[in-house]
Amino acid sequence: MELPELLSVASRKGNIITSKYSGILGGPFLSKIKGRGMEFAEARPYQPGDDVRHIDWKLTARSDKPHTKLYREERERPVILVLDQSRSMFFGSRKRLKSVQAARIATLIGWRAILMGDRVGGVLFSENNHREFRPKSDRKNYLRLLSNITIDHNYIVDNMNTEDWSFNSENLLSQALRRLRYLVQPGSLVYIFSDFSGQNEECKKHLFEITKNSQVKAMIVTDPIEKNIHAKGSYTMSDGESVYRINTFNSDIRKKYYISFKKYQNHIAKNLRICRVNIDNISTNDELNIIK
Repeated sequence: MELPELLSVASRKGNIITSKYSGILGGPFLSKIKGRGMEFAEARPYQPGDDVRHIDWKLTARSDKPHTKLYREERERPVILVLDQSRSMFFGSRKRLKSVQAARIATLIGWRAILMGDRVGGVLFSENNHREFRPKSDRKNYLRLLSNITIDHNYIVDNMNTEDWSFNSENLLSQALRRLRYLVQPGSLVYIFSDFSGQNEECKKHLFEITKNSQVKAMIVTDPIEKNIHAKGSYTMSDGESVYRINTFNSDIRKKYYISFKKYQNHIAKNLRICRVNIDNISTNDELNIIK
């Protein structure tokens, strides 16, 4: 029930999402610049150099003189929330799972966009499902998106509680991005909430194509224990197929673990920047900071 209730947080007068969690959200405003856009502005006599595709044939026939249509640039931006619900996101050592944190922040950003008059859509993907929601500005559609986030998330948790830990997320992110290319409209603002553990070369190809016409922000979700193991002990880890144990009583092991994590995070960030993707980092113990 937390996701729908975040509307009250998003709608508090004077509140905005801090820069850590915010993107450049467009609003229902039209610029005064006339050009190729979405909303009809006026028709005027045809001038040499005008695009023949914009000729107003009805007015041309009535006036017996060629006329062309002009459009106002529409600044409303479709917002698409891409939420990774693969198994690697169902981990957390502080307060909540990575999957829960991603859902909370995605929901808050979505509510803010709805309140600003933007259209909001989403892509949810996991080992079991892939769901797409085309951007719409009505709350009913957005609540349906939130309902599906909750249902799919809890279904995975229920399976994990029965000790069903086998999974394969190898190509999930690339498959989701490939389908996103057919959903996203030019000028959209896309948020991707993931730990990017499934990043590969195909992901780079799809992201590069998406960023040609849209703005993309990667919200990289991590947990503090992934970065640094403070408590000494024996930890069990799994990649979905094999199970491993790591002994952190040895300081050299802890140091190698930290270096390995930083190296991998730098690798993810480098690949995203190559694709012209903006980056923010989210931790499971971060709160939804609000500025009054």
